Amino acid sequence: MKYKGILAAFISGVLLSLSYPPISLGFLAWFFFVPMLYFLISSIDIKDNILFMFIASIVSNLIILNWIAFNSGTSVSVGLISYFSACFYLTIFWIFFGVVIYFIPKKYKLFSVPFVWVLFIEILRNFGPLAFPWLDLSLTQSNYNIILQLSSVHPNAISFILLALNVLVYEYLKSKEIKFFVYFSIILCLISVYGKSQIQYYKDTQPKDYINISIGQPVIFPDEKWDRELKKRNFDIMDSLLMQSIEDKAEIVVWPEVSVPSYLATNVNDRLFFHSRIMDNNAFLILGIPESRFINGKRFSYNSAMIMFPDGNFDIYQKIFLVPFAEYVPFFKSWLDKMNQFDDMGSFTPGSEYKVFPVKEYNVATLICYDSSSPKIVDKMVRNGADILFVVTNDSYVGEFMPYQHFELAKIRAIEQRIPIIQSANNGISGIILPSGEVLYKSHLNERVVHTERVPIYE
Repeated sequence: MKYKGILAAFISGVLLSLSYPPISLGFLAWFFFVPMLYFLISSIDIKDNILFMFIASIVSNLIILNWIAFNSGTSVSVGLISYFSACFYLTIFWIFFGVVIYFIPKKYKLFSVPFVWVLFIEILRNFGPLAFPWLDLSLTQSNYNIILQLSSVHPNAISFILLALNVLVYEYLKSKEIKFFVYFSIILCLISVYGKSQIQYYKDTQPKDYINISIGQPVIFPDEKWDRELKKRNFDIMDSLLMQSIEDKAEIVVWPEVSVPSYLATNVNDRLFFHSRIMDNNAFLILGIPESRFINGKRFSYNSAMIMFPDGNFDIYQKIFLVPFAEYVPFFKSWLDKMNQFDDMGSFTPGSEYKVFPVKEYNVATLICYDSSSPKIVDKMVRNGADILFVVTNDSYVGEFMPYQHFELAKIRAIEQRIPIIQSANNGISGIILPSGEVLYKSHLNERVVHTERVPIYE
């Protein structure tokens, strides 16, 4: 019995991992949990629930989050420690789920599965300094734009529906009663009707305005970016991208996270090298920068984004949602003196202001990398008045799983908030996503490119 349960847990973990980008077999998420339900519902030993949930979780985590281990911005040992720490930590919430289900009376167990999953895995996992919304089940449906429309109802709506579908598949396989297949089909039909209506609504809606936005994807890898001998070459690359954007008559130019190997907030000469270009052409430049401040004699490092205004001024947003075990070590900030060997920084300090910036008649907000995985942060930016969201990121530190996952998360945020999102990534994937989830533009990985397009703005 126990060995069959372990096998079932392993299968569930593999099925779930295959449903995430870049493999994106999203339909597997409709029944990934069925093997586990056979054993969780009939379990008579709480230790079995804990074991099964741990195995399913660790298997899926190790596959989905393999990019953490490939972090070229730090040593191999630190990368592996971060990878395994994150994967094992995230099993805690699956184990909570298994424990709670064990104590629920048997006749209510199946009914409670979607509620317990959303509460004890998705909601609880997204609290505190170790919050990790990256793994929310909505990401598994990124290939199905019709289903993704549910995220505008509630960030956890898709996860709830997916677990409900799993329960119906389990009930059908166990009882062979056709009614469960009918319920399953009805849910999919209702989702299809709702999703298509939402997509059609935005196709029929006339934008109130357009803004000409230009994305620069420089493909300068970290070991090249911070090589002092290559500084002039790197500046020349960025300058050529900027001139191409200006030639395209861009009103807003966006570059990725830590676009330039310089502390532009304090290095006036380096800042003016780029600022003078946009001042001459009445454009705005949004770019990621490293930032360092001394407060009461102590140095604080920030992962920041700067917006340069055409009048010569600038403003800064400091990244709020830091990556645990990658940009900082929670609770043990002195454990590592240097998490990132290229940026010449220690552990980052999170920002605290949900800033929006005035651009022409609109307000824009900038998200940095991991920020875009958090529905809460995006929601606060929009509530503060953002009409357009920009995501600046550098996914070149890691393997190829992360860039695909990251771009699809931006698509989900665009649908949740019904707002255009423009993503600029150092080596890809960059793109333009409309409030309906329609992708106007999507770059290729490791392609140095400038893409300029008129982006619609809706009421």
